[in-house]
Amino acid sequence: MNKQRGSIAVETALGLPILIMAILTWLDICVFTYSTALTDHALTVGVMKIKKQGSSYGSTKVDYESLLATELNNSGGALWNAITKQGSVQSSIEYLSGYQELVNCSMLPADERETCASGEQDSSNKPVAIYKLKYEYQPMFNFLMPNMEIRREIISIQENERCSFQMGVGGGCDE
Repeated sequence: MNKQRGSIAVETALGLPILIMAILTWLDICVFTYSTALTDHALTVGVMKIKKQGSSYGSTKVDYESLLATELNNSGGALWNAITKQGSVQSSIEYLSGYQELVNCSMLPADERETCASGEQDSSNKPVAIYKLKYEYQPMFNFLMPNMEIRREIISIQENERCSFQMGVGGGCDE
């Protein structure tokens, strides 16, 4: 009986740090999963609103990139700003002239896809756009998980650019 005195205290001292680490890791993974879902939602909503901006008959150019940055800030939510590393959020839009250019880009090796568009960032007569978002996820407990770079892309048809370019038969635009 005397040999077992204090064994519960020793077992608790050895097991409690492992249990706390497991709980904190689980909590960090939950927040990471929530943040990626929130990012996907913010980017999707932003693209959905932005791709319809402007007028197909107007001569004014729409600055899609600044609109995307604004929409991400509005749709991201309070937690998203807390878990992204300040200054690491980068968004860009790559414009393509059509489906064939998109297919050609997808055939390139991954390291060459960054600049697969025709080089210009002008949206005129470019009905296909690739919206890109990149940020660094900052875990709540840095000692458990390292910072991670998260990348998201959405391919979209620019509604008004499609109308101006008359992509497809009829294009669904007012004549």
